[in-house]
Amino acid sequence: MTGEETSLSGWGRSVHRRSIVRRPTTDGELAEALKSAGQVTVRGAGCSYGDAALPGQGIVLDMTARNRVLSFDGLKGVVVVEAGVTLGELMDQVLPLGWALPVLPGTARITVGGALASDVHGKNHPGAGSFGQHVLWLSLLDTEGMVVELSAGQDPDGFWATLGGMGLTGVILKAAIQLQPVETGWARQRRRRTRSLDETIAVLRELAVRQETDPNLHVVAWLDTHTPGPRLGRGVIDESQPAQLTDLPHGVPPDPERRRSVSRRPVRSLPGPGVVFGPTIAAASVARWRFANTKDGRLLPLMSALCPLDRADAWPAAFGRNGVVQYQFAIPSDATPVLRRVLAFLIGSRMSPALTTLKNLGFGTAGSLSFPLHGWTLAADLPARWLQDGRTLRTLDAMVAEAGGRVYLAKDSTVDPDLIPDMYPRLKTWQRTRDRLDPDRRFTSALAERLHLLP
Repeated sequence: MTGEETSLSGWGRSVHRRSIVRRPTTDGELAEALKSAGQVTVRGAGCSYGDAALPGQGIVLDMTARNRVLSFDGLKGVVVVEAGVTLGELMDQVLPLGWALPVLPGTARITVGGALASDVHGKNHPGAGSFGQHVLWLSLLDTEGMVVELSAGQDPDGFWATLGGMGLTGVILKAAIQLQPVETGWARQRRRRTRSLDETIAVLRELAVRQETDPNLHVVAWLDTHTPGPRLGRGVIDESQPAQLTDLPHGVPPDPERRRSVSRRPVRSLPGPGVVFGPTIAAASVARWRFANTKDGRLLPLMSALCPLDRADAWPAAFGRNGVVQYQFAIPSDATPVLRRVLAFLIGSRMSPALTTLKNLGFGTAGSLSFPLHGWTLAADLPARWLQDGRTLRTLDAMVAEAGGRVYLAKDSTVDPDLIPDMYPRLKTWQRTRDRLDPDRRFTSALAERLHLLP
């Protein structure tokens, strides 16, 4: 199987790399690609913002052609899929049958392999945990062509090193996932406005208590980070839950009509700086808060409520040729002053984010490199042209690390590599297991090389 040299980027379009890309469709083609390659970067749909799925040395294995649903137990809700199937494609098949993925991030266009490698979380993390907690087992292919099956009961170290392991332990071939039952393909959503960061935090704390016992409660706050003074951090908080049949008005079908999930060609980036700059950010931030529809109990398609990024195809393109960087971090529940300090630093540096979200996180997982920890996660979208220095956000890195927090590797392209051992205190444990699974260190990525994850 031959490959083609092409330019690759993350979803944010701020980092680009050229590489030979091979797209195996069969086990034989995959084995051939691994055998003939030196170092390998495994890539799914390329939805990581930064360089997590970009090559270091060697070739790129694009796994999106391996996208079959292999089996589905409609009684138990257990589905076995190849790693290249996207979450949206999977939901298209199981949602009409009364089942859904228990964890969905902001986009359903990522592959199952990418969701495992990043151990993604949704807006219901306090009750549902991260994606990996619903994986019964997975199959991993090493560079010698050997397939091993990993689970929490069979090689748990390898299993949890792979979940959140950023694709650096081997090629995830397939996985068994436990789904959750749903009655409809709709969601009930309540939206409310808050008038300060303190009020936003107070409401989210109240909702976190409910989330801990209700894994179907999805909560996210959209913050106004441009209005200064006491109104800084005022927000729009969305609470979404899968709708029951009894929630539907008469005549509304249980499964809404929707476009099936398909791969879309990326929108061409706007020239120069695009349309995202100070005045447009300010106007959009104020408008998002002022015109939020706070009518209670509105009904939305479930996928629209849980995966809002899939309605924003042109978002990275709007930032111009340099793209967008999302700075996302997690901090412990008692470190809320850091949220205000981060926002104050960005505003004081004339870098008010184009979009800022705040979510509750529950307890983390056994994954050594998994991102979630019990507390908060804030994500800020910034024009990459503001960060040309490469060290602009190091002040924030230090704040987050000092508070016992961490940045999200699936989103990162800027963090200070010297702080990674502090942010991820189980890094050495992960490295030992990773070296056992890939002793020749053939699996790599631009992220791994930049952050010295493979010393």
